Amino acid sequence: MGTDSNRHTGNFILILIAMTLGVIIGVMTASNIARHTETSLTDKIGEVGHLIEKEYVDEMAMDTLAERLIGVMLSELDPHSSYFSAHEAERHAEMMRGSFEGIGVVLHYEGDSCYVGQVMPGGPSDGVGLLPGDKILFADGDTISGKAMPNDSVVARLRGPRGTHVRVDIERIAGKATERLQFNIRRGVVEHYTVDCATMLDDTTGYIQLTTFAATSHDEFREALLRLKQKGMRHLVFDLRGNTGGSLASAIGIAGEMLPRGSLIVYTQGAHSRRQDGKAGYGGLFTEGRVTVMVDENSASASEVVAGALQDNDRATIVGRRTFGKGLVQAEYDLHDGSTVLLTVARYYTPSGRCIQRSYQKGTEAYYREYLAQLMGEAYADTMEVHIADTTPYFTRSGRVVYGGGGIVPDRLLAYHKDPSFVYYNALAGKSLISRVAFGEVRRHGAEWRQQYRDADAFIRQFNAGEAMMAKLVAEGEAAGIACDKESLRVQDKLFRNMLKAHIAFSLYGSEAYRRVCLLTDEDLQQLKTKQP
Repeated sequence: MGTDSNRHTGNFILILIAMTLGVIIGVMTASNIARHTETSLTDKIGEVGHLIEKEYVDEMAMDTLAERLIGVMLSELDPHSSYFSAHEAERHAEMMRGSFEGIGVVLHYEGDSCYVGQVMPGGPSDGVGLLPGDKILFADGDTISGKAMPNDSVVARLRGPRGTHVRVDIERIAGKATERLQFNIRRGVVEHYTVDCATMLDDTTGYIQLTTFAATSHDEFREALLRLKQKGMRHLVFDLRGNTGGSLASAIGIAGEMLPRGSLIVYTQGAHSRRQDGKAGYGGLFTEGRVTVMVDENSASASEVVAGALQDNDRATIVGRRTFGKGLVQAEYDLHDGSTVLLTVARYYTPSGRCIQRSYQKGTEAYYREYLAQLMGEAYADTMEVHIADTTPYFTRSGRVVYGGGGIVPDRLLAYHKDPSFVYYNALAGKSLISRVAFGEVRRHGAEWRQQYRDADAFIRQFNAGEAMMAKLVAEGEAAGIACDKESLRVQDKLFRNMLKAHIAFSLYGSEAYRRVCLLTDEDLQQLKTKQP
């Protein structure tokens, strides 16, 4: 799930089996490791590593073994301590800082081919002539499509330091013909926005969706609040569904925008770290209007910090389904080879004193297995009641009882989507057939649609997925072994057409357009509207 990270470098130590010739064991030690044991952790693992390298029956790739060893060791601690290789660490750092260096496109893969799925607004490729639907043939002469090149290899050829150039050859459908074009693109910094959508649902209700908590998220959230307040927002719907977490500092900053100065948001504490309080600062932008926070079973970590803080301070109504239940804080430690360890160093507690971390005493495998069992049990229960494992009462500022021990339980529960008519839709969506059909239409008609609909607003108002597109979707399903369900097509006709439209909107106009279209058939949002006072 998500990681609440405080970045550190330096004195942290893990044991690494070193890989270079002539080096048997690389050992890094922390000052407080196993001082009271006769044989330290580092000594024992070092001995075993030496034996493997010198005596084992087969030659071993010691670098690979070292990484596997670290992963196993961390998994014995808790489910959220983890290890990133140097490559993985760089991708993680990009996600956390909210930007990367490259050409600014979202890639779309089908079979052995790679396409431009979206040209990111304001990025290096925006304005040079590259279009959604373009098939990428070559990058600096290297074949991209037609040889099933791994995704990471494609990305490696397109990304690079700002200011450098990459020559991209593409194939584009033009009417009934195809044409080949070449672009020389200067790489730059590409902003990865975490506020995916900020829009008005009606004259007074604003909506903000946050996909993750990165370093830029607090500033993005403030900007979204300002825009929506200028449009008359008096009620904020803050959507954290599917948001698995990220930066704890961003979570504190965002919650502070909705709480009075000095309000306790969260505190953290561990065996080797004293209690640290996170409080709301001065000048929150939305401290008085009504707030509704939407959460679900995939809202975790920093999302739960925000939801728990607003619930305990009686500042928001939490709506949706029980959250994941991650109450552990990871600190990030860089190792000498560029790899990274995320080590759990503390638990966090909501203002009422709740720790919402689910038990992991039975091990990591059981931890996730029990989570899935909980989901299934709650999804197929006859009622929407949530079983509380820890019945210790905690109290909000106004004296309401809340519970810990396994996620944030919403103030208003929303039902899981159990209608049988969703089965056919889920089967098609699960095999990415809806997005495939939509992208096929983008390849054929994207350029003319961009001319026909001058912006996302016009597209959302005027575009409709027609019968021909629906017929293609059914045919794609049958080709994939999914029999047509005419009753489901009838009952969920609006949903099918709307999601085809949403995927087209994503390619042509970006993530916010996609989300705005999705909101038109959002089951949870419809339930929310019927439950508002």
